[in-house]
Amino acid sequence: MDRSRRRVATAMTTEESGALEDRIDLYTTLWSVFRDRPFESDELARQLVERGRHELVSTTAEPDASLAWLVDAGVVTADGSAYRVTDLPNDAARALADAAAADVETVRRQVLAALTAPDEESETVVVDDDGYTVVELGVGESMDAAADRVVEAAADGEGVAVTTPGTNAAAAQRLADRLIADRSWSKAGSTVVEGDHEDAELVFHLYLDTD
Repeated sequence: MDRSRRRVATAMTTEESGALEDRIDLYTTLWSVFRDRPFESDELARQLVERGRHELVSTTAEPDASLAWLVDAGVVTADGSAYRVTDLPNDAARALADAAAADVETVRRQVLAALTAPDEESETVVVDDDGYTVVELGVGESMDAAADRVVEAAADGEGVAVTTPGTNAAAAQRLADRLIADRSWSKAGSTVVEGDHEDAELVFHLYLDTD
């Protein structure tokens, strides 16, 4: 795909937006499960079912049709019956946005949100193969109470992801600075992702390594 030919982002219909979200979900699943390892459609379908993503395989011709779309977008290659992810998430977000004539930054936030979404059972997020236990920091919450909850969450040996509304990011940074000052912890980076629905405030994630 010639990525020098950028498409102009236009308003998307509800159907188009839903289709793009499904393809973003599929790409992020591919990245999380396979990285750059080759896979076949049947293997992907099994992984999707095991992960409860039945909506990505229940439609006729899926997931093959969406895989073909990802190939056309340039983020996946096909060699016979084998597929392979070729683009890192940041590059893939731009390619997916171009292919769908969507806003690049919006798609990038959607990709990042999908990759860092908490596991509903374990309340963890995975970033670069490292697990982080999620601790939500409430707006106006006492630093003492928040620090106690983070320390308790870190007891399982994983890092901690402090999540809070984007407008409360400074409080998360102060909390992290306080915890780091007393321990051999370190900040492992931060991200800003979309909320649970279209009108929700952006969510700030601050990752703490507790080793």
